[in-house]
Amino acid sequence: MAEEIKEKKCACKGGNLDRFIQPIILLILAEEADTGYGVFKKMGEFSMFRESRPDATGVYRYLRIMEQRELLEQFESREAENKYKMKYRITKEGRECLANWKVTLTAYADAISELVGRMEEKEAKGYQL
Repeated sequence: MAEEIKEKKCACKGGNLDRFIQPIILLILAEEADTGYGVFKKMGEFSMFRESRPDATGVYRYLRIMEQRELLEQFESREAENKYKMKYRITKEGRECLANWKVTLTAYADAISELVGRMEEKEAKGYQL
């Protein structure tokens, strides 16, 4: 059991992909303001969450942290007469952060493509990985 948990959390199995929660939240809110629950549901549509849904507690924690960092802000949205919901929207600082994430993730993607390409070259030459 402990070995299974370690295996799931291992970086080689994608165990640190939760670090990409912030850019996903920013992207979702760059498209439109939404409630915390709405953000949580939309995160489930991203391929990294196909096998396991994002942790709701973690998502709300990230939303609070990002609000404290002024990447997001909450506001009251009128849904119907006498019915209001708290929603989040991205701020100017959040948009700048999202643009920085794009640059960083593009560099990661290039480096990962190079690494996978080299692994494939080694396999093609008969090396066992």
